[in-house]
Amino acid sequence: MTDPCVYVVHSIDTEGPLGGDARRNPDGSAEFFDSWDDILVSLAELTAADWRSAHCDSFGDPYRFNWFIMDFTGFATNPKCRVAEYHDTWDRIHSLPVELDGRYWHYHVPPANGAGDQWSESWLTSNECNVVLARRLLERGAFPAAFRAGGTIEDDAASRWLEEVIPIDYSNRVSDRSVPTDDLYRFNWFGAPDVWGGYHPSRVNFLQPGDTRRYIYRCIDYRSRYNDMTEEIATECFLAAKADGRPRVLSFFSHDTRDMRPETYEAVALLRAVSEQTGVPWRSATAVDAHCAYADITPKPLTVAVSDADGGFQIDVMGDAFQLIPFVAAELRDGRFARLFPRPSGGGRWKLETFGQELVSLGVAVSNAAGVTALQCGRVVDGSFHAVSA
Repeated sequence: MTDPCVYVVHSIDTEGPLGGDARRNPDGSAEFFDSWDDILVSLAELTAADWRSAHCDSFGDPYRFNWFIMDFTGFATNPKCRVAEYHDTWDRIHSLPVELDGRYWHYHVPPANGAGDQWSESWLTSNECNVVLARRLLERGAFPAAFRAGGTIEDDAASRWLEEVIPIDYSNRVSDRSVPTDDLYRFNWFGAPDVWGGYHPSRVNFLQPGDTRRYIYRCIDYRSRYNDMTEEIATECFLAAKADGRPRVLSFFSHDTRDMRPETYEAVALLRAVSEQTGVPWRSATAVDAHCAYADITPKPLTVAVSDADGGFQIDVMGDAFQLIPFVAAELRDGRFARLFPRPSGGGRWKLETFGQELVSLGVAVSNAAGVTALQCGRVVDGSFHAVSA
């Protein structure tokens, strides 16, 4: 059965206000919003039910966004006056009507020197990735099925880490403007597949197709200093779907720190025009739904359960998990949050040993190839696990 449809994934690097010494427009005016009040005014318009319905896709379904949410934490300096608090961005976005949308993870790796306005040269300069996800799991009852890299910058260490944690990645920024470069600030995925969809990266070079299990999807700038999505680019994607008779994914990204209203109006008009010209419908989709359509994956049930065991806890996973080891988060008595690593016991079961470490709370998360996520969190009282509802 053919499905020549374009799944549109409007991705948003969701970072909160940007002030301080942030770049300004040529006329000296602010390029970015420096307060949540301004950001939320613009986003309230775009997330309203009447706006979504008026800007529906080819099937009459409301417009959807994909919030890749960042915590600006783990840095030593903050020259752009970001909100440096866990969950601040998550909570602000969830104050809006975003139930229809995808809510995932965006991460800026703290560099070795801790500078808050610099990119890290390696994924390995910080363990903050594990702390952020541990706290999101334990304190907000959420775990991401999809990811976008800060600055769209990845390396092979990041790819290997993601291969054990998150099945879906929308960071491939390759375009006809991509060129070889050693400049970290202009990393542009030169050499990566320019397909309108995803690929399994190689274990030794994430820019090349290989035999890993995770997917990396192409996601280009909608408007930026480096690139923009033109009618020609969109038409290429729609015609690819028409020629193959199968789904394609057209993903582009914006930032909440800019006023997204003009470009989102423009994007919908562009999509409608290209759809009419090519005769190919478009569907506004979450990152996970687009992935399932493109990869032809049917979501299957997945559950996880935690119970007490001698010297620790038992973890049981029912269903085929993407992670070879469940993601386990713990809040320790001394206030730290950590990722713990259970050992396999066979048959979808793991044993988590605490070795005398006193835990306050414990959470376990898994996802499958379709992006279905299962988790269980609870308090630990006198060494015994007490589950709490999500």
